[in-house]
This record gives sequence, structure tokens and C-alpha cells, in this order.
Amino acid sequence: MNELMAWLLAFLVHSTLWCGIAWLGLRLFPRTHPRLRETIWYTALAASLITPTARTFASPEAAIWRLPAPSFVVGAERPHAEGEQGEHDRANVVAPIPARPAGEIRGEREAAHGEGEAAHSDAAVSPAWFRSAGAAWLLLACGLLAFYLLRLAMLRRRLLHREPVANPRASRALARLSRRAELDSPPRLTECHTLGSPLALGMGTRREICVPVRAFHELDDGELAALLGHEVAHHRRRDTIRLGTLNVLQAVFFLQPLFRLAVREVRLATEEQCDDWAASQLEDRFAMASCLTEVAGWVVRRDRSIPVPCIGHRRSQLELRVRRLLNERGSPHPPTVVRRMSVIGLLALAPLFAPAVAPAGDLRHEDGHASEHHDELGDGSDAVGAQE
Repeated sequence: MNELMAWLLAFLVHSTLWCGIAWLGLRLFPRTHPRLRETIWYTALAASLITPTARTFASPEAAIWRLPAPSFVVGAERPHAEGEQGEHDRANVVAPIPARPAGEIRGEREAAHGEGEAAHSDAAVSPAWFRSAGAAWLLLACGLLAFYLLRLAMLRRRLLHREPVANPRASRALARLSRRAELDSPPRLTECHTLGSPLALGMGTRREICVPVRAFHELDDGELAALLGHEVAHHRRRDTIRLGTLNVLQAVFFLQPLFRLAVREVRLATEEQCDDWAASQLEDRFAMASCLTEVAGWVVRRDRSIPVPCIGHRRSQLELRVRRLLNERGSPHPPTVVRRMSVIGLLALAPLFAPAVAPAGDLRHEDGHASEHHDELGDGSDAVGAQE
């Protein structure tokens, strides 16, 4: 349990560092391409998990910089044990101490006994604190995971009465878009009366696109093709798997609020990329913008908590995406190979620049060792001078 709490403390420090850098960088460059924004957030999330794990197998002295942590958070036994070992080693090499009065020796023994009892009480309290905090974290993480599964079950129940679509123009558009997306087979197309926003469901051979019934009555051919193209883009990118993984990370590491921000930003960048892909297949960004405008009027309150990729969660985001499609062409983004190599390089170098979270007692202990070593050197030089 001590190792788990030490890892969690390092995770909170490292994730705050990496996600904070990602947020600050994107705030300074708000017109960054959605694909690059998504890559930056994914890199920050991956580094938040990799660097504290790597630090557990490395010595704190190997870090470029270190942050002191309270001893009661990461354990109080280690500094005390190291101090005892250092005193034992010095006792073996230091010359015999001349005789001193019995009263002075008795006072030192009583002081040492009091310090030993205090250290023993800290060591006895610390594991209990670890167990309580670790149990509370595990309990809350399991509860949030259960809530995520409950949301999936509620969505499945909501879509229980969906029916296959037999609309010829929708089938032809879906088949054409699936070929351009290089999917093995077109996703299954269904419609639902209780749905306000189109959804991308399943994976592999169980891919499915579920749309509101009103989409076939209120959208023209171009807008319907844009709607289907957006959901095909989700399957092309395997966003059902990605979003599920992000939801699990957000539930398990609920202690880090920046993870919630990262998931929201990744989700927005994903939707914008799907908008771009659908618009590029139609060669008409206005059709995609018109589709988003229509869907904005369909979204209901229940659609905001849908835990799967869908075209719209919040109307405010839909409005931003419409303005982006109409007014912006997006900034250039690096090629895929360059982006992937950059991510691999950054993740490989991240543990070198990540801080080591060490107990404050360890840092003071190291400083004490340095000063004692300096004093011993000084005493040795004085003795040599006296002999000369």
C-alpha cells in the first residue's frame, strides 16, 4: 500500500505538470489543428501514466530536479532506517570516544529514547493512513466505473426499440462513404424515436450507426450524407474504443481534475476531425455546417450524458463547430509519420525531465550526510596539521 500511495502522489504531480503544459501551449496557440490538438492531449495523458511508473524503478538522485513530499505521505520508516544504518557505519570507523560524565551519558540516552518512540509512533500511524486513503480511492474508483457501466446500460435500454433503416438514399450514401473510409463492410444503419443525436456504436463486424427518425424527413440529400459521413468517420478512427478508454481513465483517476479537461478537449478535437472528413468527402463544407445546425435543434438534455461518440453533446460546441466550418480552414498540421515519431521521442524523454517526488526527510538526511562528511574531512585535515 505504501508503494501505491507513493505512485499516486507522483502521478498527481506529473499529470499536473504534463496536462498543465498541454493546456498552456494550446491556450497560447488556439488555432492549432484539431489533429495536432488531439495528439498533444493524448501525449500528455500517456506521459502522466508513464513517468510516475518509470520513477518508481529509478533512484531519486537520478532525477534532474526533485520535489519534497511530507514523510507521512510516503512513509516514515525509510529515513529513520537509513539514519540508523549511517550511524552504525560511522560508529565502526570513528575512533573511540573519550570517557564522559555519567550524567551527560544518561541524558543523551533519554533523549535518544524519546526520539525513537516518536519515530516509532509515526511509523505506526503511517501505514494506517495509507490503508485508509488507498481503500477510499479504490472504493470511489470502483463506484465511478460502475456509474459509467450504468450509463451504458441506460443507453442500451433507451435504444432497445430501434429498427433497421430501409431508406434507399441513406443506404446508397452509407455504402459509398464506407468504401471511401476503407471499412470492411458498411455499418448497420438503424433509427430510433427516442434519440436526439446520431450515434456510432460497436466495433469490428458489429459497427452500427443509429440516427433519429426525423433525420430522414428533415434533411436533404447533402445534409443526410454529411450526417452519415460524420458517423462513418468515427468508425474509421475507431473512436468507440478510444472514447471508452478515456472514460475508464477519467473514472479511475478522478483525483486529477485535469483528466476531465483533457477528455473534453480530446472529444471536441475528435468531432472537429470527423466534421472535416465528412466535408472533404462531400466537397461541401456548407452541407456539413447546415447538418450541424439542424442537429443542434434536436439535441435533448439526455443526449449530453451519452457515453459513446455522437455528433452533438452540447449546443454550444455545435455552434463553435459550425462557425469553424464556415469561417476557418484550419491551420496546417505535421504529417502522420512526423507526428508519431515526435510522440515516441517525447514519451521516451519525459521520464528524464519528470521530477522525483521524495520525502522531505530524505532530502534533509542527504544534506546532513554531506555536512557530516565535510566536518569529517575538516577534522582529518586539522589532525594532520597538528601532527605536522
